[in-house]
Amino acid sequence: MTTPMTIPAFQSWFAGAVPGDGLIYHLGLLGLDRARGPSSLPEAARSQLDRVAARALALAGDGRLLLVQRRVAEDRIAYIAIKASGDKPRRI
Repeated sequence: MTTPMTIPAFQSWFAGAVPGDGLIYHLGLLGLDRARGPSSLPEAARSQLDRVAARALALAGDGRLLLVQRRVAEDRIAYIAIKASGDKPRRI
């Protein structure tokens, strides 16, 4: 099990990133790992992961991040945030 990224670390990466920079913000099964009950993460780690994932989703909703996934094993996915260029209009 990996230690979840913290909000300050995620925000620091985002502030310093240039368009096209990417960051793996979680390795595992994000939906399962964020959920109370099914997650095998300790509560503090699960809660931290939930906050980071929510922040990434909010930035993606604003068109400032692209969120992609890459399967690295049968039950392990890399969740990647890529800083958007911001020079193209968002599609609705």
